[in-house]
Amino acid sequence: MVALVVLAAAGFVNFGFFHVLQRQHIHYWDAFHYFVGAKYLPELGYTRLYEATYVAGRELGAFAAIGAIRDLPTYQARDTRSLDAAAVRARFSDARWRAFKQDLLFFGPKIPDWRRLFMDHGYNDPPPRALLLHALVRSAPATPLTLALVTSVDYVLIAGALALAARAFGPLAGGLAAASLLLSFFGRFDYIGGSVLRWDWIAALIAGAAAFARGAGGAAGLLFAYAAAARLFPALLLVPLAIKWLQKRRAHTPDRTLDRCLLAATLSIALIALVTGLAASFLSVGEFVAKIRLHGDSAFTNHVGLGTWLIFQTAPWNVYADGMRSVDPVALAAARPAWWVVPAASALYLAAALPLILRTRVLESMMYAVPLIWCAVSPAGYYYSLLVLLVLLPWRDGHADRMRLIEMALLTVLGAVAYGLEIASHDSLPLMHRVSTLLALYFAVWLGLEYARLREPGLPAAAGAVGKRTSVGAASKI
Repeated sequence: MVALVVLAAAGFVNFGFFHVLQRQHIHYWDAFHYFVGAKYLPELGYTRLYEATYVAGRELGAFAAIGAIRDLPTYQARDTRSLDAAAVRARFSDARWRAFKQDLLFFGPKIPDWRRLFMDHGYNDPPPRALLLHALVRSAPATPLTLALVTSVDYVLIAGALALAARAFGPLAGGLAAASLLLSFFGRFDYIGGSVLRWDWIAALIAGAAAFARGAGGAAGLLFAYAAAARLFPALLLVPLAIKWLQKRRAHTPDRTLDRCLLAATLSIALIALVTGLAASFLSVGEFVAKIRLHGDSAFTNHVGLGTWLIFQTAPWNVYADGMRSVDPVALAAARPAWWVVPAASALYLAAALPLILRTRVLESMMYAVPLIWCAVSPAGYYYSLLVLLVLLPWRDGHADRMRLIEMALLTVLGAVAYGLEIASHDSLPLMHRVSTLLALYFAVWLGLEYARLREPGLPAAAGAVGKRTSVGAASKI
């Protein structure tokens, strides 16, 4: 198991080549958005990163050949001649503008294609997470040492979380979870490795599950709340826990760990919301909400989930002479499903999973929220590093039953097939569309195996039945 984890860690960083094409361990494109976007959030908000970068670059003698940038309030291309340099400059103090240009001098030569970067989608950290990151980097200059330090934090957090998981679930479970996470097709180093605090949310989820398994419900709730504040969609992982809480209240069998977990999560989220509200003008909460709504109404090739799958399944693809494919934005808008389709599909999945949620252990129930995220949210592909929960949560006292081991093996097969599709593909649009289809098929098979598991001999299928009361003797026989 130690050898497996060491090899998985080596594979994660591409055996020392890191970002292979650039031969560098820092993802400067992504780090630019998260470091500069967070550091200058008061001046830039969520919509002025590119125009300020362009104006500062022109003062430094760069970007003369760039004629358009993405207008982040509308996501449309904007002619750089329409920018009001004086208005952009007026949002900064003299000292902050000098610091901004100095940071740009650091990132400038490290990003080879600024034309493409200016057409990306800006800095999109949720306000609570942006506030934390701003506090960390506000006074830090962009230097090799600073970037090396801030991009290393993720690895420390992941290593610590996996160590806690191994202690809580057993070394075998912890080792398999580590290998699954490090070798994941979705969450690998190529996408966001070497960036600034991009793995903190998954580290919080893993550490929270470990805390819950050891009976530390309050700590688990705090960590789950952090994950939800950092990336929003992990809040859906609390849905099965809420269902289990209602079930236990109805059966008059309260679970103190669960009670403390949900109480801590609720209070933490409320406190985070209060702090965010008090800092609303500083954090540009209104800008964030408007921008994320616009972001959600768009379709991106690297997003994986039902909503995006339906769009790319329906819209006509344009095939160019070099074999690359794209979809016209007008066709994307026309292919968008009716507003009720995704919520209805999410509700149907939850209804299908509800009997399983009611009959499983409390912590295990969080697994059933992973397919719910695919149905309801369609996050970027690298966020499916949360599939590690399907490997970690089934273990109890160092053991997992046969059906769960089969499910883990099939997840490994899914990853191998996805890597194979990538080798055979030179275009991200059909690749991610096919991988999204594979993931849907896996979830369907996984759900069927979970139902088949209830018929396995020796499993306490009836132990969690709603409203059923058993005597101490009957419970001990189970």
